[in-house]
Amino acid sequence: MAKRILVIDDELELVKAVEVRLKASGYEVMVAFDGLAGISKVKEAKPDLILLDIIMPKMDGYEVCKKLMADPETKDIPIVIFSASQERVLEAKCKELGITDFIVKPFETNDLLNTVNEVLKKED
Repeated sequence: MAKRILVIDDELELVKAVEVRLKASGYEVMVAFDGLAGISKVKEAKPDLILLDIIMPKMDGYEVCKKLMADPETKDIPIVIFSASQERVLEAKCKELGITDFIVKPFETNDLLNTVNEVLKKED
């Protein structure tokens, strides 16, 4: 069965590009365009991995992480952050929140795919 990935980001073009690349690699992809919708989708679909932006409407990525990590049903789902934040700040914040990995925007879809493959390999 294909691994399910939820992409939570408010940039439509980026989401579409990531979705096309991941689907072409055999993943099942779901999307949400803000933090609140993302949390709902996580609870409903139980993805194998979450790709999450930080700066979004309604609820930022850090708040989404805190809520998911606090919920016993979702706390073990790996999260990869992608953000245009400065790398050192992002790395420190991710460690503090227990986030699996991060990718700095802009990124190549191949780099994203490599990270996704690595994270999901660890989960098997």
